[in-house]
Amino acid sequence: MKHFDQKWFLLLVGGLLIGFTGMNWNIPIFVWVAMVPFLRYIRLGYSVWTLFFVMTLFQTLSTMRIVSEPFHIMIAVLSGIQSGIVFTLLLWIWNQLRIKFSNQLSPILNFSFLFMITEWIGGSFSELGVWGMFANSQINNLILIQSASLFGATGISFLLYFVNGSIEQTLSDFFSSKKISKSSFGFLFSSCFLLIGLYFYGAFRLTIPIEGKSIKVGTVTSKMEIQTMWSDPLQNQKNTEIVLNRTKQAADEGARVVVWNEGAILVNRKDEDSFLKRVSSLALENKIEIIAAYIIPLKENEFFMENQLHWVGKDGTFRQIYFKQFIPPGEPISHIPSEIKALDLGWGKVSVAICYDFDNLKLTKKHGELGTGISLIPASDWKGINPFHTEMAALRGIENGSSIVRSTRGGLSGIYDAYGRAKGTLDYFEENDGVLVASVPTIQTPTVYNQFGNWMVGIGSLYFLFGGLFIVVHVLKNKN
Repeated sequence: MKHFDQKWFLLLVGGLLIGFTGMNWNIPIFVWVAMVPFLRYIRLGYSVWTLFFVMTLFQTLSTMRIVSEPFHIMIAVLSGIQSGIVFTLLLWIWNQLRIKFSNQLSPILNFSFLFMITEWIGGSFSELGVWGMFANSQINNLILIQSASLFGATGISFLLYFVNGSIEQTLSDFFSSKKISKSSFGFLFSSCFLLIGLYFYGAFRLTIPIEGKSIKVGTVTSKMEIQTMWSDPLQNQKNTEIVLNRTKQAADEGARVVVWNEGAILVNRKDEDSFLKRVSSLALENKIEIIAAYIIPLKENEFFMENQLHWVGKDGTFRQIYFKQFIPPGEPISHIPSEIKALDLGWGKVSVAICYDFDNLKLTKKHGELGTGISLIPASDWKGINPFHTEMAALRGIENGSSIVRSTRGGLSGIYDAYGRAKGTLDYFEENDGVLVASVPTIQTPTVYNQFGNWMVGIGSLYFLFGGLFIVVHVLKNKN
C-alpha cells in the first residue's frame, strides 16, 4: 500500500494508463482508472510543476501513436504541451476547491463536472475539437456508447470521470483512516449503479429495429495522394477517370447516393465547368446523387487550395456547393463560409460535411437539429488515425440519430446506422476496388440529445453556480 503514497509510482502508473487511452492502441478499460493516480498525487500535495512535466511528456508520447505522414512530431509535442497545461491546471483547481470548500462542493462531482465542461468547451470551440474527449476511448463499446443518444459524448465522459473520482475518494478514505465514509461509499455505489443502468439501456436499445426506409449508399475512394495529383498532370487525369469509373461501378451495384473521398479529384479552375458537366451527365445517366468532393489549386507555386464538394442530384442539377468549415491547424486550404443544409430527397433528409467538420460539436449538432437522417462525409485521414477517426464520426451519428456515410482516403471508409453499427467498411490500406455499397436507414431516429443537446453540461454549470453561491455565503460568514 505504500506505493500509493509514492509520487513517482503514481506518476508512472497514471502516465501509462493515460498513454493508452483513446486514439490507436486504445485499451478501453484503462480509462476507468486513468485519473486515479493523478488525483491521488495532487491530493498528497506533491509538486504541480512535476505533474505538468510528466503529463506533458506522457501526452506527447501518447500522441506519437498517431504520427505518420503528414502528421509530424512537432504537432505531437505542441499537443502534449497543451494537454499538460489543461490537465495540470484543472487538477490544481480541483485540489484547491477540495481543500478550501469541501463542505460546499463535493470533490467527486466537482472533479467530474469540471473536466466534462472543459471537454465540451474544447469540442465546441477549440481547434482540436472532440479529439481530447475521454468518451472516445469507448467507441468500440457499442452497448455503452448508446448512452450518447441520451446525453452525448460529454455525458459518457462525465460517467468516466465520475467513476475515477469515486474510486480515488474511496481509496483515499481507506488509506487515511482504514475505513470508507458513507459519502464515498454512496458515490461509489451510485457510479456502479449508473454504469450498470446505462449498459441495460444500451443492450435494450440495440434490440429495437430502426424504423423507416433504407436505401443503398456507396463510397468511392482512389489511392492517389493529393501531392501526386498536384505534381503530375498525367497521374491526375488518370485519377479523375478512376473516380468517375468507380462512381459508375457503385451505381451498377445499386447505390442511389455515391460519396467521394475528400479532395478525390484535383481540378484546375479553367477546367471546372467542363468537369462538373461530366459529373452532372454521370448522375443523370445513372439516376444517382453524387457528392463530388474535389480541390482547386489557388496558388501556382504554393500548396494551397480550395476544398469543396458539389452535390449533384440524380436529375443532373446542382443541389449544393459546400466548403470545409472546421479546418485542422495548419491545413493549407481557404476558409469559405457555407451553410449547413438538410435536403429532403423524398425518402429522408440528407446533409453533407467534409472530414474534420464532424469533429466540432457545434457543427454536428446543427445536422441533428435539421432532422438529418443520413450525414454524407467525404474525408481524408492518414495511417496513424485509421480507423479511429471514422469510428469517432459514428459516435456523432448516435448523438444525432442519423446514419453516417464516410468515404475516406488514407483510412477506413464506413457506412453506419443511427446506432453506430457498421453496415459496411472498406480499409484504404487493404487490397480492394475502392468501392463500398451498403444499405442504411434514411429517417432520423429520435434521441434525447438531439432534443436537449448537452444538457449534462447545463447541469454541471448550475452545480457550479449554486456551489459558488454557497461559497460566497461561507466566506461572508467567516468574515463576520
